[in-house]
Amino acid sequence: MSTERFDGDSIGPRLDLATLTIPAHVGDRLAALHDADGRIDTGAEWVEAIRAASERTRGEPPTEDDLCYVDDGDHSVEIADETESFVCVLDPLAVPFLRGEPGTIRSKTPEDGESITIDVENDGVTVDTAAAVLSIGVSRDASGEGASRQEDIYTETCPYIHAFASVEEYERWADGVDAATTSVPVETGVAIARELSRELFESN
Repeated sequence: MSTERFDGDSIGPRLDLATLTIPAHVGDRLAALHDADGRIDTGAEWVEAIRAASERTRGEPPTEDDLCYVDDGDHSVEIADETESFVCVLDPLAVPFLRGEPGTIRSKTPEDGESITIDVENDGVTVDTAAAVLSIGVSRDASGEGASRQEDIYTETCPYIHAFASVEEYERWADGVDAATTSVPVETGVAIARELSRELFESN
């Protein structure tokens, strides 16, 4: 992996969270989970809802320590020969941008058990599976009864954020889960992780 200066802002496709559309069926459930006023329709509204929920329940925005770390998870990031694993794939994708270091993300797909490798490096993003997509989702059980704790938010979203080898694999998985989900190309998922790391964690 290159040792050149890591410029996270220049890596991955350009993405403005304000123009990232969240499908209505997902936005409704995200709004219920975060106790938001009205449906969450854009990535920017999603970030603001996460931040607001964290500040209501903890008095501060989330930090890197709040990511969903877990032993032997299906999603991991390797940075400088050290590997950490997580419940969902969005967290390891965000870590290189949070730390300002290149990293290799490895993800096991939940439906077929395929392995997907994503390299986030100084010169861009490389994915070993051309048709790979990422899912974003939230449990249909999200009640919206008062402000959710950070732990509640992770419980309702992390199980539905995965990498898939293809849209077809994602669709087979989505048909069998009790959640509102959507999929995006993996490159867009990397850009979402980059923007979340910058906008959501900017004060940490």
